[in-house]
Amino acid sequence: MDMNLNMNTDMKEPAVQLIAMLGQPYHPKSVQALLKPYDVKRMPAAKSYFNDTMISCAKASLRMDLYRIPKINELTGLQYTNPDEWIISAIHFLPPGSGDRIEVPYPVILPEGITMNSSPEESIAAYGPAQLDEECEWPGFSGRIIAWRGEGINIALEYEYSGEGRVLRTYTACLIGCIGAWRSDNPEVFAP
Repeated sequence: MDMNLNMNTDMKEPAVQLIAMLGQPYHPKSVQALLKPYDVKRMPAAKSYFNDTMISCAKASLRMDLYRIPKINELTGLQYTNPDEWIISAIHFLPPGSGDRIEVPYPVILPEGITMNSSPEESIAAYGPAQLDEECEWPGFSGRIIAWRGEGINIALEYEYSGEGRVLRTYTACLIGCIGAWRSDNPEVFAP
C-alpha cells in the first residue's frame, strides 16, 4: 500500500482526529468538543428508525455517516456487537453549496496537508499512487474520482469540473465497505 496517510491522533488537526473516530461509537459531545474552534456549539444526537443516518454540521462544512448493527457489520465485514450504538462509518469534508447551509469549505488542513483547494496532482503527491483514478460523467456530475485504500479505511476525492477548472467537491474518509455504490464497481478498492 503506497498511501502515506498519517493518522497520528496526537496531531491537533481536527480532520485527523475526526478520521481517527471512524469505527467508533458516535458521541455528539466528543465531536462537538473537537469542532469547538469552528464555533460548533452542539452536535445532534443520532436518530433514525432505520439502521443508517447522516449528521451534518454546516459550521464545520462536514457530514458524518452513521450505521447500526447489522448494517455496519454487513457493509464492513466487522463484528460490532452493541445494537444500540451508532458507529461512525464515514466523514465527508465538504465545499460551499454542498448543503442548504454550507457556505464555506472545510476550514482547515486535511491529512497530509491537503485542503479543499488542493489539485488532483497535489493530492496524489501527498498520498502516493491512487488505487482508483478515473474521469467520470453521470447526471449532475462531470469530473475525476481519486481513491486510496489504506489500513481499514478508504480516502476518496471527487473533483468536479467547473469554470475555474477542477474543484474538490468532497473529501471522504470511510471504513472500507462504506462507499456502497462503488463496492461492486471497484471491489479491489472499496469492498471489505
